Amino acid sequence: MIYGDDGKRKGYLARDWIWIIAGLILTWMSVEMAYAERGYIALGGEWLVLPLVLMAVEMVRDISVLIRYLFDMEGDDGQD
Repeated sequence: MIYGDDGKRKGYLARDWIWIIAGLILTWMSVEMAYAERGYIALGGEWLVLPLVLMAVEMVRDISVLIRYLFDMEGDDGQD
C-alpha cells in the first residue's frame, strides 16, 4: 500500500474515533464563528482545532505513561 499500513490506520481510527468526532465538531463551530465575525470567508487558525485536539490527546497519553513509569521506578531501588 502506498500510504502505509491499513491495519495501523484502522487501529488509530478505532482507538481515537471519539476524539476525531469531537475535533471535527469543534472545528466546525470555530470556523462558523470565525466566518461570522470576519464577515467573509478566509482561512485562519480555526482550521488547526482538529490537529491540536489530536496532538493534545497523544500528549496526555504520553505524559500518563511517563508518570506511571516514574511512579513504578520510585519503589524500585535496585534491591530485591
